[in-house]
Amino acid sequence: MRGFFLRMPRDNRGVKGALKHGVTVVAKEDREIDDEASWEHWNYFIFVFQGIVASASKSIGSPRLLLPYLYVATGAPVFLAGALIPIVSASRLISQVVLAPYVSAARTRKWILFIGWIAAAIGLAAAGLGATGSNHRVLIAVFICASLALGFSKGLNGLAFNDLMALNINKSRRNSGVFFMSAAGGFVTIGITWFTHYLSSGEDTINHYINLAFSAALVTTFAAIIILLFRETRVSLADQHAKHDSVVSGHLVKRSLSVRLQKFSDVLRLVWFRRYLYMRCLTAAVILAMPFYAVHGATHHAQKSVTGLSVFVVATSIAAIICGPMWQWLGKKSQRLSMSVGSIFVGLGGVWALTIEQVESLQTVFAHALVFALAAAGIQALNGSRVLFLIDAAPKEELTYYVAVTNTVSAVLALILASFFGYIAQIQGVHWPVVLVVLVCFIAAAYSLSLTDPNLEE
Repeated sequence: MRGFFLRMPRDNRGVKGALKHGVTVVAKEDREIDDEASWEHWNYFIFVFQGIVASASKSIGSPRLLLPYLYVATGAPVFLAGALIPIVSASRLISQVVLAPYVSAARTRKWILFIGWIAAAIGLAAAGLGATGSNHRVLIAVFICASLALGFSKGLNGLAFNDLMALNINKSRRNSGVFFMSAAGGFVTIGITWFTHYLSSGEDTINHYINLAFSAALVTTFAAIIILLFRETRVSLADQHAKHDSVVSGHLVKRSLSVRLQKFSDVLRLVWFRRYLYMRCLTAAVILAMPFYAVHGATHHAQKSVTGLSVFVVATSIAAIICGPMWQWLGKKSQRLSMSVGSIFVGLGGVWALTIEQVESLQTVFAHALVFALAAAGIQALNGSRVLFLIDAAPKEELTYYVAVTNTVSAVLALILASFFGYIAQIQGVHWPVVLVVLVCFIAAAYSLSLTDPNLEE
């Protein structure tokens, strides 16, 4: 009995120690859960903040609007203005084909995005500097280099951004985040464009456009810095795939570029992906509308109005602000419907451009601004919905590869079409590419409706 009582305190201390240990473990788990929730909110804030700045960068420094308009304003041949976009597309294609395995294997992506945004800033600054010269050969070389830099940036950012969003932002927030960023970015774009125009008061017409290019470069640099504040999941898609031992189309994810290229035919056997790829090619042609609308607008206004490019950039931003909530709402209902309506908007912009071509009294900057507003609104829907559609439909473990395949195929088609449209613009007139784009827009709208939306439930 005595021994029993002597052991009791020791046993009580053991029970108390165990209870204390259990409470400590629970408290630690609670802190970890709180920290995780806190970082999720922080990441979403940075994701949206950077997205707003990035959206403004894309609007002000759009290679589809700024590059061709600035180039035509210098008096250079129209054909190359149409060829600048194929150069951007080719650079994007090469960067994605070569770098897709490395982006997929990377444990962090924010530094990849940082490099991509800095490359874009350098390209925009180069275009602004190049436009100050009078030597056409140097001008052509500089604009080609700027197009290569912007294409490289778009390709790299396209791969890394999709991975970053898929791994770190939950599905319920993606749709609202993507369209909110583009709408809020419109206000930033309007403010920066107005301020740049104000600072350029009294300068020559071409200097207004050059200063806008420099402003775009500064905003792009800021976007690059902001993304470094993101705290992402340190895991590669390939590692995640191996951990879960999941299988897609009977193959495990491979980092080898040659193996990924060999899988191309296997991926095309998937009916949903093949149909998505057809739609992606059609909408890639639709998005070609903007540079040829820019060439059309520059032909009429570049040498006549100092406000031309600024008004057009503001018009695209106003369209983003007004239509952003509409695309957000429509995207929640159906991504295919959003893509269809977006294609129709771009087509209507071309119809209005052709109307302006025929009615002399409508050939004003503000009348032409409606062309860019409609095109920007439609492209906003297409860009957001195409990304969200693929993220929802594709297996996360191979998302990078699916993105690379779709971008590769659509970029090759865009390269061919843009070169053809540019040639037509040079020999037949700038209105003929607009006619062809309008036809493609309505075909794309009809085909998008034939798709089946991926499961939108969480």
